[in-house]
Amino acid sequence: MRIALDLDGVLASTMHVWLRIWNAERLPTLTYESIDEWDFWRRLGITEREFAEIFSRAWSRWREVPPAEEELREKVRRLSEVGTVDVVTGRPREDGRYIRSWLELHGIEYRALLISVSKKAELGYDVYIDDSPRLAEELTGRRGLLLLRDQPWNRSVPDNSRVRRIRGLDDAVAVLTT
Repeated sequence: MRIALDLDGVLASTMHVWLRIWNAERLPTLTYESIDEWDFWRRLGITEREFAEIFSRAWSRWREVPPAEEELREKVRRLSEVGTVDVVTGRPREDGRYIRSWLELHGIEYRALLISVSKKAELGYDVYIDDSPRLAEELTGRRGLLLLRDQPWNRSVPDNSRVRRIRGLDDAVAVLTT
């Protein structure tokens, strides 16, 4: 089984650092739960490029980025007993050195690291563990199960035969082994 494991919002809580940067420099003040849609940045009156620049600044502070859950190293190890795990992210190549350092710091083992992936659904993985509501749409008519990591910005996506909501990697292992 080939498993595509997302970085932001699944392994790394990068949005917490993004919010710290935003709240220190701009208004309105935002909370994690207020990020209730994928393109929330549109409501802020900023461009996608400005949103992405703040995200890159967050990754430049990679030591501050917390893991998305406790015991992450062990949970990824258990996942790798179920299938081959690749870390697959849309982050730009320029963030690669920060991402690799973060993964190493947290002891995350993986077969391959794919950076700057714009169309994950086209990669043909058996399982995608991701937080993107758009990936659910992209997988329509394609093979692959999406284990959607529950986040405020994806709660409008309903479960179905191809999309299962999970709260963490232990849930992913449970779904894949039953």
